[in-house]
Amino acid sequence: MIEYDLALDEPSKTDYQINLHNLLFVYDQKAKDEIGSFIKIDYVPSQGIKLINANQTLAYGLHIKEV
Repeated sequence: MIEYDLALDEPSKTDYQINLHNLLFVYDQKAKDEIGSFIKIDYVPSQGIKLINANQTLAYGLHIKEV
């Protein structure tokens, strides 16, 4: 089982980065391999934050953590 988290963190030298609407998203090679080239971050009041890739819902009920 793979665990997914969203966290406030600083990028390391080996991280990938993408800036969308002035929000910087940072992820590592393992996340890229597991998630693929598409991820949707959604919020549903009854389910919290959800991560969805092209094939399935990866996680729901997430909260943003501080590292």
